[in-house]
Amino acid sequence: MKTKWLRLGAVLFAALPVLALPGRAADADPGAPGTGWKTFTDPEGRFSILMPAAPEMQNGSGPQDAARPGYTSRLYLAKENNNLYIAGFMLYDSSVYDPSATPEKIEAELAADRDNFNRELDAHVTSQQRRKIGDYPALEFTSSSEEADFSGLMVLVGARCYVAVATYHTSHAPPEVGRFFSSFKLLSP
Repeated sequence: MKTKWLRLGAVLFAALPVLALPGRAADADPGAPGTGWKTFTDPEGRFSILMPAAPEMQNGSGPQDAARPGYTSRLYLAKENNNLYIAGFMLYDSSVYDPSATPEKIEAELAADRDNFNRELDAHVTSQQRRKIGDYPALEFTSSSEEADFSGLMVLVGARCYVAVATYHTSHAPPEVGRFFSSFKLLSP
């Protein structure tokens, strides 16, 4: 939706203290990039993903109005060197909006999520690919701005949109970015 990425855009370039979270971090994953990368499982057990450090949790919400449904968000953020890794979800008020109701709504929601992300960061899409994660529709994309480059994955499950984003300052995504995305798993969406 139009303003849900406002907070994410602000968070991307903010200083991030690294806090321990109530989620589970497994022992170091042998296939994990670098030292210290661990599998993080969100506290509700809905998804897991490799993170370079114990992530900081950011909660957000947006009120319902005539232009958009209300939503809540929970994002987990971790830094490694100059790279930022984000994973989490947006949960829409499904009593007034179901982005998965029709194929047209699915396509529109995934495109709107990507476009809103880019608009908030003054970035533009450099590539994109439709995917499925399990049985769920997904959009993988890369974007670029003057400040950074981004890789993103959005997965739509009913009224919940899962998101994973990596921010980096090189012309090509570092190897850790590929491992970050390939590690994303929906456990009980």
